[in-house]
Amino acid sequence: MTAAVLAYVFNWGPVLDRWDEFLLGAWVDVWVTGLSFALACCLGLGIAVLRLSGTALLRWPAFAYVQLIRGVPLLVFLYWVYFGIAIVVGLSFSPIEAAIIVLSLTGSAYTAEIFRGGLQAIDRGQVEASRSLGLGRIATYRHVLLPQTIRIVIPPLGNTFVGLLKGATLMSIIAVQDMVLVATNVNINYFTPFEAFTAIAVILVALVAVFSASVSVLERTLRLP
Repeated sequence: MTAAVLAYVFNWGPVLDRWDEFLLGAWVDVWVTGLSFALACCLGLGIAVLRLSGTALLRWPAFAYVQLIRGVPLLVFLYWVYFGIAIVVGLSFSPIEAAIIVLSLTGSAYTAEIFRGGLQAIDRGQVEASRSLGLGRIATYRHVLLPQTIRIVIPPLGNTFVGLLKGATLMSIIAVQDMVLVATNVNINYFTPFEAFTAIAVILVALVAVFSASVSVLERTLRLP
């Protein structure tokens, strides 16, 4: 009985020849993630405030939103927004728009819990002191709670950004011209799956390393005394 062994021949040429396309695709992933993260933080902060509301009519819908969004797989969410909404209600989005909507909503469910934890970590005596000084609810959030909360939540928000960045690589499934789509095209044309997708891993590891270092510097700079 003979066994045929197929030796894989590495071919980095197609990847190196298209390295500029990989970097351009990576830039698409980065800016889409950055915009989605900013929107997720804004929406998540609002949801966190609702989660902490003393009114059940506000608190429970916010809780249900967080649980629903966190439970839906990102890929399924992308299909819903890009294909499903267009079919059901006739409202269509471009691939980039669909990706930003999905990443923003998904991220908001996680940032909401992060902000809620940060707000709850602050001594409630500070809120009472603010009220005794005549500060209203909005002023208390703006001048007392949010400055401290932002410092507290920087590390977990950084982790959320990294998660969204990795999740953004699913955009290629709806034809967003990111680095995964570049790698897929290279693999189709030259059958270099290991090389093409290793290039993505290298780029992502480098991006995450740079971002993590930046977050660490920011955390030390804004650390509470």
